[in-house]
Amino acid sequence: MGLRRRVEITIQRRELTVTRGGPTTAVERCPACDREVNMIPVDLAAKAAGVSPRTLYRWIEQNKVHFRELSDGAVLVCENSLPGR
Repeated sequence: MGLRRRVEITIQRRELTVTRGGPTTAVERCPACDREVNMIPVDLAAKAAGVSPRTLYRWIEQNKVHFRELSDGAVLVCENSLPGR
């Protein structure tokens, strides 16, 4: 008779939650990678990267992630430049 094997599959999923009233995501051309990407607010980018917003601002200052500053001072981060993306 045939041998039975057990296969175990693990699926991991990341979720982002967008709240009303704050800065929103935008699909636009990243000035650094020159591609159409999701540009997301710092708070959402920090959650996606699993770090604090302060750490993300440090990465911005060190040019470790791509970003764009809006005229109102808000900062959007290129989702593709986050670690693990």
